Amino acid sequence: MKAKGSYIFESPEIRRLYTISGTSAVRGLQTRIIAPRIFIGVRALASLGVMGRALASNNRALIITDKAVRPSAEKVKNVLVEAGFAVEMWDEVLPEPPVENFLEGASAAKESDASLIIAVGGGSVIDATKVIWMLYEKPDIDFRRINPVEPLGLRKKAFFAAIPTTAGTGSEATSAAVITDGGRKVSITHPEFVPDMAILDPRFTVSLPPTLTMWTGVDALAHAVGAYLSGGWANEYTDGYALQAIKLIFKYLPRVIADGRDLEARQKMLIAANLAGLAFNNAAPGIDHALGHTLGKKFGLHHGLSVGVFLPYVYEFYARHLAKTFELARALNYKNSEEFLNGLLAFYDQIGFQYKFSAYLKVTYEELKASLGELVSVALMDTCTVLSPIPVTPADYEEIILASYKGQVGEGVK
Repeated sequence: MKAKGSYIFESPEIRRLYTISGTSAVRGLQTRIIAPRIFIGVRALASLGVMGRALASNNRALIITDKAVRPSAEKVKNVLVEAGFAVEMWDEVLPEPPVENFLEGASAAKESDASLIIAVGGGSVIDATKVIWMLYEKPDIDFRRINPVEPLGLRKKAFFAAIPTTAGTGSEATSAAVITDGGRKVSITHPEFVPDMAILDPRFTVSLPPTLTMWTGVDALAHAVGAYLSGGWANEYTDGYALQAIKLIFKYLPRVIADGRDLEARQKMLIAANLAGLAFNNAAPGIDHALGHTLGKKFGLHHGLSVGVFLPYVYEFYARHLAKTFELARALNYKNSEEFLNGLLAFYDQIGFQYKFSAYLKVTYEELKASLGELVSVALMDTCTVLSPIPVTPADYEEIILASYKGQVGEGVK
């Protein structure tokens, strides 16, 4: 057992065990598809009160949100009050929540005595709520040592609902929570983190500005592509989720960027993000997430932006090693992997997304190279590297990072 403060995935033994468990031979023995109850559309919120009353053991509910989203959370509160709940609200979730933040949230949850906890917000809010809920249920647990193959025993005190206000992370459908600990992003995961209910109401996303709509949308796209290419972790269900998500994003993300009040496009993007979340949660995300977590945290870039920039370079890297990139291309009516990559870059051009970090970072190429050792070291420890469909070396990550800085698609990734 490592000293308290280290994460279970940093143990070489656990990393090897988890890598082996994702091989097609092992997964073929038993594959689980984990998903929440999903309610979709402008009337979906009404289901929260009905289903909440069916699940809750008392009439106390706690809404967890942030200050920017509180007006939307008030609408959720009204629905719960009408259903007979006494509702409290904690709106102190911070962007990229640090450990101290969700410890404060756990204290608020304890005081509420809630049997229904509802997250209203983007990925940071939903991820923070997962950890807050876990600490409410299990106050003595060391969240750094959670083993995803050992039961936690949640839902003794409360059930959990998630209402996303962005269409990107898919956290309302996943077992993962990304937190900030000691200045770095860390992903903790457990199947019991998957919410009991997900409410996909497009009205909760209409106020999202075009840039954030774009960045969260390409995050969902990376989820879907990564899940499809995730080797032994993927299966017939996740492949279907991923392909449908990609098709919806290609069709509706340009529309919703152009007109944020297009409710049809907003709803389709919520569905796409949810499908992508279901796909990678039951398969695995790509290594673009290991790199995006690392570089994004180091330089203060939005998660979706970071992951979205890395996606073409990671796909190009995969295409040189994985036959399934060709299968993905053909399933989306492209002739080959190269044509899909060109189609992806054309899509980025269509929505105005720049796929080189030099367009965003206030550092020179030389300064980035000086940080390579640190970036690669942290990325190699990321859970998404453990789940990679192919072995990744430090040299691979160095090439991907440097190529993505200059926008050298087709030139710098071997």
